[in-house]
Amino acid sequence: MKHRPVINAEELIGGIFTFLGGVFAVMGVAFFLFMDPNTVEGTFDDPAKNHLALCGTFTVLGLIFFLVGIVLLITSIRKRRLRKALLQNGRKIYATITGIMEDTSIEINHSHPYRVVCEYEDPYSGEKRIFMSASFLMDLSGCIGATVPVYLDSNGGDLYCVDFDPDSVPHRY
Repeated sequence: MKHRPVINAEELIGGIFTFLGGVFAVMGVAFFLFMDPNTVEGTFDDPAKNHLALCGTFTVLGLIFFLVGIVLLITSIRKRRLRKALLQNGRKIYATITGIMEDTSIEINHSHPYRVVCEYEDPYSGEKRIFMSASFLMDLSGCIGATVPVYLDSNGGDLYCVDFDPDSVPHRY
């Protein structure tokens, strides 16, 4: 599979949330340290309560956004590392593309991306295993019947990586 640079939505959103959350948290702390409580107006009778409410709101919301962004970044980086480790150290088998399915958990511009469904039959035990690829935004129905490499966890776990590139698989028209 060609390894071209891809903008990962999880990493992009995680980065934006982390950045904005950090900015808001720093603003809340800066308001608390450098702002005069007597100049803050609001619905409370006590200016100190207004000051704490303003600073607390900025800081708490900033920390929530920051933590959500960090979690998104960490999970995305872990997925990428796991995929890289499977591609380097996994046991390589070849599975046949038996079908295409819409990934209805994702919707982009009122359409769903497609996932490739692959099937592998172990020649020794006769056991059949089914694997699914990542999501793609193009119709992949012309790829049915092609074989693709699948990398299995060398420790015998259930982890796998379907190394599918729609551009490199011959299409039937």
